[in-house]
Amino acid sequence: MSPNISHTRWRATTTYTATNVALAGLVDETRLYLQTYDEFGDEDEVRRVMVDERLPQRSRVARAKTTRIIRRRLLNWGPPDWVLGDLVGFARQPNDLALKASLLLHVPRQDALLYDIVQKLIWPKWLTGEKQISRSDVQRILDDKTTEHPEIEGWSTSTRNKLASNMLSITHAYGLLSGKARAQSRDIVEPVVPDEVAQHLIRMLRVEGIPDAELAAHPDWRLWLWDEEHAVAAVNRALEEGINYG
Repeated sequence: MSPNISHTRWRATTTYTATNVALAGLVDETRLYLQTYDEFGDEDEVRRVMVDERLPQRSRVARAKTTRIIRRRLLNWGPPDWVLGDLVGFARQPNDLALKASLLLHVPRQDALLYDIVQKLIWPKWLTGEKQISRSDVQRILDDKTTEHPEIEGWSTSTRNKLASNMLSITHAYGLLSGKARAQSRDIVEPVVPDEVAQHLIRMLRVEGIPDAELAAHPDWRLWLWDEEHAVAAVNRALEEGINYG
């Protein structure tokens, strides 16, 4: 099936939002959502089943909130059917590696702040061999970006603190950081990225309009801490094998 991209917003605008202030990675819940989506195929029915039957949270309010956040991360941008098909396939695998790597790709692409935290904070630290990151590092990014992003000035101190904590929690859940959940700092680690997830990124970049000659230089690879040499190898393998759209 050829992708229908007429209503697809491949990545978030550059405006920062505080939408990830509420809940962190939700890996288990996202897997359950995708499996339920595979079963029913209708967004309204999936939402009903998740809220009424499948999510483990005790309160209905919490289950509804969790479902809403997952939908916003995975569906609000209007992904083509083949993208959701890939994500469902990752969620069906017996381990979390493909799902986590794909979420480390998709969630930042739909959140400009999280994308910049990886690209402009975690990636530079990784390059210089500085392997620790703290909430105060995230706060400094917010301070540095206030002129460029005046929307930050409208956030309360509490919102900023929660965002700083949650940015680390999300990247930790997706395999980019290690360490204890409540630690003041985390260690930066290169995540495991199965070949099929790297191919998933290549497919998305190509449909976004990135020429094959420029695929390996795209900054999205840095979400996995991959340099261009690493990306070139993945692109060459994928192009040799052939890429289709489901």
